[in-house]
Amino acid sequence: MIPQQLQSNQQLNNLPSLPPLLADRYQHTVTEIINGMERIHDKSSPLSIVERKTAVVGQRQKNTRRKRFVWGVEHEELLQDAVAVMRARCRGLARGMLWGPLEMVFPPVHANNARMHFVKYVSQPGSANYMDRLEQGWYNLWQVHKERPELKDEEPFRAERFDLVGHIQFLRDYLDKQNLPQVLLYKDAPTTERVVTELCLPSSVTEVLHKYHIVESDGSSFETSIQHYWGDASAYLYERHQAISGLAFTEAEKNNPTPTSTDLSLAQNVIQMIMATEPERYTELHASSLLRPFGDTLIKQATKDLSKRGVISKVPGAKAGRAYRMSESNVEDLSGKLPLRRCEDAAAVEKVFEDEPDAWRVWSLDPSEGEMLALLQKVSSHEVDFKVQAPDMATINAIAMWNSRKIQDEMLEVEVAVLFDNVEAAEEESSAEENDTALIASFGESQGEGDHGLSATGEAASCCVVQPTARHVNCKACLARSLKLVAESLDDELLQVFLEFMRELEESKGDGLKAELVWGHPNAYAVVRTLTSIYPPLAFWSGYSSCRLISANYLDDYAVWVFGDTNGTDQSTRHLVMPRRWIDMNGKTDESIWKAAQRAIIGQLITHPVINYLHLIEILHKVYDRLDVLSVLRHLEERKILKRVCTEYNIERKVGEMTAHEEEHTKWELSERLDWQEFI
Repeated sequence: MIPQQLQSNQQLNNLPSLPPLLADRYQHTVTEIINGMERIHDKSSPLSIVERKTAVVGQRQKNTRRKRFVWGVEHEELLQDAVAVMRARCRGLARGMLWGPLEMVFPPVHANNARMHFVKYVSQPGSANYMDRLEQGWYNLWQVHKERPELKDEEPFRAERFDLVGHIQFLRDYLDKQNLPQVLLYKDAPTTERVVTELCLPSSVTEVLHKYHIVESDGSSFETSIQHYWGDASAYLYERHQAISGLAFTEAEKNNPTPTSTDLSLAQNVIQMIMATEPERYTELHASSLLRPFGDTLIKQATKDLSKRGVISKVPGAKAGRAYRMSESNVEDLSGKLPLRRCEDAAAVEKVFEDEPDAWRVWSLDPSEGEMLALLQKVSSHEVDFKVQAPDMATINAIAMWNSRKIQDEMLEVEVAVLFDNVEAAEEESSAEENDTALIASFGESQGEGDHGLSATGEAASCCVVQPTARHVNCKACLARSLKLVAESLDDELLQVFLEFMRELEESKGDGLKAELVWGHPNAYAVVRTLTSIYPPLAFWSGYSSCRLISANYLDDYAVWVFGDTNGTDQSTRHLVMPRRWIDMNGKTDESIWKAAQRAIIGQLITHPVINYLHLIEILHKVYDRLDVLSVLRHLEERKILKRVCTEYNIERKVGEMTAHEEEHTKWELSERLDWQEFI
């Protein structure tokens, strides 16, 4: 016996030293917790651990119904420790983790019930990551000390026949759960291998790029990782977006929109034009004539992109051209943060103060959202005065007479009164529409006989002689007349600059010249104003990704032919229109959508003051494209409802004619002339 004891002591001396003992962190040992389960669910005399293993088999044979087990805090942590031990032991097994041995730790609970309870726990945000770290921490400790006598193990290479209770107790005695290792899993590594490192969080993005090789995965893998750690991916992303969208400013400006082909963008706008048409004005013949020039391939691609962005949704059993409709989830985006009801409430508030401008009015402490919008706008414009009346506590005490039942809630409320300072509206300027009408009439009278109605390519063109009401003209004869009038009005030096500019404009074809190139020319301001102000104009501004000046000969690349009549057969009503979200397939303006677009822009500027149009495009991209947003901005600026806030220098160019740098550094805010009644 003495040699055996010496040999045993020698083996213990050769084992690695144990970590510091952590047993004081737990109020009860594992055995005491297990015995406590039996005292709750079995009033008979407690069994020993050896007898309990035999009783488990007897319970299965009797098939008796067990009572419902009430999980406590100690039981939850014991289950986590047991699963960590079993996971580490079952690594490499083809059939995965075994749940049967857990019945030795939880006698009143079936193994399958314990599994279901653990699955519910691990689905909570952060639980899966903690279990991975706990399992890895135990695996490292077990591999170092598994030769110790405390860890009894008859068959180390099997998941059964070992002292699970003793292993759990050893885990609790020596594994510090507050300093668990970080676990990094690599795609190329086997599933049974885990890479453990002392992870130090980088202090900056630059340090991340310097120390780590980042491989971007597809969206599904990203959503899977979010699901693993934070639960429902869609709910997490929505809450994150809501939290961030409340900020008025960000550290970095938004990038310019991703450029797309002109044909694809035009096809997408035409599809939205068809969907904007009211049912009583819709005809299959007219819709087909609008879609036919683009071809099936381009229409399918445009429909796919709109559907992927969530702009439209499919309608089963619909008519030709109307197989899709505006997505229901985007209905609110038409008006953005300023739906019609809020605008009506804001207009009603201003109407009340206009009737009696010098009267103080008590402001409700529970106003509607529209009323708060009106007040917020007045406060931003410094056009409101406040009176705050605190409750008279002496009077309240006299009324109460030490009886609190006589005190009503209204007596203790603070009274807030407001007075609006109405600003007189400035005189209205003549609208651009009236000026254009006068130009159209004068031009029509000055025209003589000629080969009108044909474009530079010999196709049918929009002509202001054949169609006197045409606003967008690409007739070769009409444009030649405008070119002649411009040439006669310029001196020799400016004429050479003008002709050189026209040559570059024609060479660029449908792509046009970017604003950076246009404004880089000598005397560009005078030349461009001459090109765009004469009727019919020789060039126009457009561009789905950046501002570009395009020759009027390529107008049909950005405009579509529509019929003014409902049937779409009267050739005399055929004319070119620029597709916008509020234009239907007959070329008519849907006033409800047009005002909704204005409300959407105003609503964003109320909650996000002083932002550039790139933010507006990103927020409203599901409903309005770049040209839609610029059209609304130009209209609101001409109405003096919006004003610019330039962060670098004064930019005098119009909306839609700026360079990318100028657009980025031009902010927008509401002016004092905002009239809510205009947007109802």
